[in-house]
Amino acid sequence: MAAAAPSPVPALSAPTTKVASPKAGDRKVVPVTVADEVEQEQMLHVLAVDDSNVDRALIAKILRSSKYRVTTVDSATRALELLCLGLLPDVNMIITDYWMPGMTGYDLLKRVKESSELKEIPVVIMSSENVPNRITRCLEEGAEDFLLKPVRPSDVSRLCSRIR
Repeated sequence: MAAAAPSPVPALSAPTTKVASPKAGDRKVVPVTVADEVEQEQMLHVLAVDDSNVDRALIAKILRSSKYRVTTVDSATRALELLCLGLLPDVNMIITDYWMPGMTGYDLLKRVKESSELKEIPVVIMSSENVPNRITRCLEEGAEDFLLKPVRPSDVSRLCSRIR
């Protein structure tokens, strides 16, 4: 087979017209620097677990607006799988819904606290139901906090001191 001839490269010339300033809708491209990558690595990483798409998106948005790096999953089983397989080695906190199909957030809390590799990760439970004995049970099992849904930005700022 004969090699294809390289296509000619057009010569670059100085622009002869004035470039218009960017419009409000234009996106600015900012190169990523090593400092940006280091900053991202230093961001605290939160694993958010909720079977509700709406609640998962809301908690992720609040956490990201508070400068956390967020990974979301839709089940406690998936969260535990990712953690135990080492696919999320840098998680600084888990925030999970209490009531989910299959494995509950309470079950996830118990499994994390029983694991020698995971037990130091703070776990926060969320629920739309204000059930005092459920809240007490979670806190006694090792939950860092129990938040009532809908989660608010003030709840997230309160959690800052609990992240390792």
